[in-house]
Amino acid sequence: MDQVRLRRLRELLEEEKRELLQVVEGLTGPGGLESPADEADRELSAYDNHPADYGSQMYERSKDLGLLQATRQHLLEIEEAEKAMAAGTYGICQGCGGSIPEERLLAVPSTRFCVDCKKEREQEDAAERPVEEEALRRQVDDEIAGKLDYMFDQDSAWEEVAQFGTSNSPAEEA
Repeated sequence: MDQVRLRRLRELLEEEKRELLQVVEGLTGPGGLESPADEADRELSAYDNHPADYGSQMYERSKDLGLLQATRQHLLEIEEAEKAMAAGTYGICQGCGGSIPEERLLAVPSTRFCVDCKKEREQEDAAERPVEEEALRRQVDDEIAGKLDYMFDQDSAWEEVAQFGTSNSPAEEA
């Protein structure tokens, strides 16, 4: 690969790295993920908050943690690409050893694999599911098989769940 193309790819990597560092800063800055979860809740009292509000906050926090993890992983991939540039191995597929087409490098400058090797790795990753999933699937299937004659509609589902309690106050129950 000639120096002009390599310089252009290095610029793309640096630009992408700057953008990702801004995302990390936004997620971990003041009041972000680096602060304790209860600090993010600015309420003085939890008395007037509905439990679903806390569920929403927990969902948002876990989503942001996932985004932060993915962003940091992408930063590591960029650093690996920069190291490969310095070593002169940039643009060589780590799966098959062939050259990665320039179009792919322009589209995904931090890639380490050609399209075929990347597809193969994704298929392997999709096939490697946690063992727990199979155990849970069997348990759910067995429970459903035992209740095939018992079907829920919206009202009966609510009645079944409501017997364990609701979030209504005693005044609303009357």
